[in-house]
Amino acid sequence: MAGVLLLVAVFGFLWLPGMALAAALRRSGWAVLGAAPAVTFGLAGLAGPLFSLLGVPWRPWTYLTFVLAVVAVVLVVRLSRPRAGPPHAEPDSWHPGGFRWIGTAVLVAAAAGAAALVLGMRGLDAVSQIWDMSFHGNAIRYITETGDPDPAALAAIVDPQYPQGFFYPNGFHLLGSLVQSATGRPPPEVLNGMVVAVATLLVPLSTAGLAAGLGARAAVVAASVAVSTTFTNFPYQLWSYGGLYPYTLALCLVGPALALVVRWLKTGDLATLVLAVSAASGVLVVHPSAAFVLAVFLALVLLLRDRGAFPLHWPRFAALAGLSLALLLPTLAGLLRVTPKVAGFQPFWAASSDGWTALGRLFTLGGVVPQPGEATAPPQWVLAVLVFGGLALLLRDRAWRWVAVAMLVFGALYVLSVATDHPVTRMLAAPWWNDSFRLVAVLPMVGAVAAGFALDAVRRRFGGWQPALVLLAGYLGATGGYVATNAERVRGVYQPGPVTGDVLAGMRRLEELVPPGTGVMNDNGDGSTWTYGLVGRPTVVPYFGNFPAGSDRAVLLARFDELATDDAVRELVRKYNIGYAVVAAPMLYGKERVPGLRELDGPAFRLVYANPGFRIYRLS
Repeated sequence: MAGVLLLVAVFGFLWLPGMALAAALRRSGWAVLGAAPAVTFGLAGLAGPLFSLLGVPWRPWTYLTFVLAVVAVVLVVRLSRPRAGPPHAEPDSWHPGGFRWIGTAVLVAAAAGAAALVLGMRGLDAVSQIWDMSFHGNAIRYITETGDPDPAALAAIVDPQYPQGFFYPNGFHLLGSLVQSATGRPPPEVLNGMVVAVATLLVPLSTAGLAAGLGARAAVVAASVAVSTTFTNFPYQLWSYGGLYPYTLALCLVGPALALVVRWLKTGDLATLVLAVSAASGVLVVHPSAAFVLAVFLALVLLLRDRGAFPLHWPRFAALAGLSLALLLPTLAGLLRVTPKVAGFQPFWAASSDGWTALGRLFTLGGVVPQPGEATAPPQWVLAVLVFGGLALLLRDRAWRWVAVAMLVFGALYVLSVATDHPVTRMLAAPWWNDSFRLVAVLPMVGAVAAGFALDAVRRRFGGWQPALVLLAGYLGATGGYVATNAERVRGVYQPGPVTGDVLAGMRRLEELVPPGTGVMNDNGDGSTWTYGLVGRPTVVPYFGNFPAGSDRAVLLARFDELATDDAVRELVRKYNIGYAVVAAPMLYGKERVPGLRELDGPAFRLVYANPGFRIYRLS
């Protein structure tokens, strides 16, 4: 029952605020339904800085009060003006016939995504064992406990001494905090609830919003949706690669947001403008890299459009840009502070292959060329034939040619990021942290639409819906919906790792032993970084990343075991009121024990608890 309530809260917080604003504006359709979570995040991105400025705590009731106030204002303004424009702009796909087929396709896609999760996750209480997840879990708990929605406040998790001032767009964590506050469930379950939402509804509704919102026939939309959750590279590979949950979710928001932006530019409907700006804002506050994807897609749509059928009215474009900048000013100001760090980032993932190998994996949808020790995603031959067959068709369709060019742009960026470390490549791929995983994940977003066009072309050749059902059944029968492959990717998130049963038992004992307010020193490369998120006990280093030389955390990680002889370490112990230290095993993949926690056997440390995977020391 707790799991059901958790999922109800996740789906409710994702869709209901955005749908409430759309209802007040009297707008509906697949683009609106798909964009509702983006609008929700846009409202959260507006409320967060306002709450921080006014000292209003971030709680479900405060956010929902803000949403209701916005909806009330919009409703009053709309009722005071004559109604203009249709309530929706997708007559072929939203009316009963098309709706039934697209709705059925959504259910098919949701079933494929759910099956992969059921086989791979093994329960909503499973704890992620890979890189970014402890940060996301700790960030959600931090906002829940402090009520502080300021993106800069997450420096407490990452590094309180962040050199240029910290900023991390926190829309994902704001919504996660609302779910935790409403349900009382721990962060790992909240994160898993978001995974369920992405794999079952966000991906298919995003595809429907993009395809239907830009005018595709209902048959194309349904076919695109049906295959949308079978791509391995998105979303499953992103989760197993590094727990890139905000980026994965943000990519789901791009397609419907694009459709609403294009609709505003075509129609000049003010209600659509409000939704478009809110949705675009929501993409940015969840993850800026996805906002760059949205910008590239929009640029291609405008550059390759049929100028006769789609003339560009510059006042509409100016209104869109001006209103977006006004709403996003706090977020943009924060992003400018951290831009130098992103621009100078030297990733762990250097060029790892030749271009021909990368191209081969690209054309078989096999994913990123693996680094040594990484699992290889198998090729998806059947899906690849549909995608690239559809792209050949789209090259002849002026309204959809941009999809083929988008595949070319992001495919080229992926190949370059895998094959070369040239400074120009790094500059071009910098918005995605020079990360080939993030680049290749963009391709399924438009690849699903291309596959939909290919399937529809086959259907039209034979005529009727019966061949369409046979075709879909054949695809699912030949591939199994790639459920087994995608489940394996999901399983990689929860594979045995740094948070074992022994580590969990040690964390619970730590919670009993350590008085509130007493600092606990830990290694940033083992499962102890999850301690705050799992049991609510903060540690001195709740983040797995690296720290600048000379910073407090860097000094403690390097020399904590020299407490008895190092004055600088003793001063930091007093500063952070450190009374205990913990050492957990095994280590996070790719990490080694930091020097300062390798030997805590001297007179300054007394072992007070031990099991095979977790030791607790009290400082003498």
